[in-house]
Amino acid sequence: MNWGMTQRNRQKEIQRHGIILAILGAGMLALAFGFVPMYRTFCQIIGIPVPQLGTEMTPQKSSNIIGEDNRYITVRFIGNSATGVPVEFGPRVKTIHAKVGEPVLTAYDATNLSPNNMKGQAVHTIVAMGDAVGRDAAKYVELVQCFCFEEQMYPGSTDVTLPLSFTIRGDLPKGVHTLTFAYTLFEMDDE
Repeated sequence: MNWGMTQRNRQKEIQRHGIILAILGAGMLALAFGFVPMYRTFCQIIGIPVPQLGTEMTPQKSSNIIGEDNRYITVRFIGNSATGVPVEFGPRVKTIHAKVGEPVLTAYDATNLSPNNMKGQAVHTIVAMGDAVGRDAAKYVELVQCFCFEEQMYPGSTDVTLPLSFTIRGDLPKGVHTLTFAYTLFEMDDE
């Protein structure tokens, strides 16, 4: 039964489908690489901060901490535990108003809901809002004491207080009115 298609026509049809599928695959690959810059541009246009992960685990040193700056900045604190981490983790105070150049002391609280001890490491992101929307602001904050510098032990069924001490540097861009400190707690392997 010949349905009007010769062997030669069938091969041309298969080649055409192959070319179409190859073009679609290449287009999907190009879109996958293009989505990150498109996402960043879209978020910057509509004013959504696009943080960059702060992975430095040592305090930054600077001589430009205290300036002749009378600005107050709203500082928001966020805390999350990674999926599967049995610790409730969050800031003791969610929002403060801090003067640029003056030291700030606050804390995060953690409760290990498991009866087992757990080692964890917090990773931080500091994002600026204002004229510098979405800017990674870690370089404008002098972390003096932070639980993110090293692994912490979370004893089973116990509450832990995690102090955080920092100063907002005087070279913070003038248009910034809010900083958001976001910490995510990850469980570390016993090695």
